[in-house]
Amino acid sequence: MKNSTTVSKMNKPEKYFMALAVLLTSLFASITSFAQDVPEKVDVDINTDGGSVWYGQPWVWAVGVAIFIVIIVAITRGNSKNNG
Repeated sequence: MKNSTTVSKMNKPEKYFMALAVLLTSLFASITSFAQDVPEKVDVDINTDGGSVWYGQPWVWAVGVAIFIVIIVAITRGNSKNNG
């Protein structure tokens, strides 16, 4: 029993069309992969005055966390005195 493939059943114009379709598909795939190249790095500084914003300073975060902890401790101790 002989197995024949779909390509062997095609006539000549269909084979040429299939070859053209495969060629164009591979061409578009390669163009797409070249389009993914990384462009030149652009360094943009949005701080025109040279300084940084206040919430970017580490000491601001440390003070904020300390105040938050003091408030939480005050709230929880106040509730325990009322219950006991």
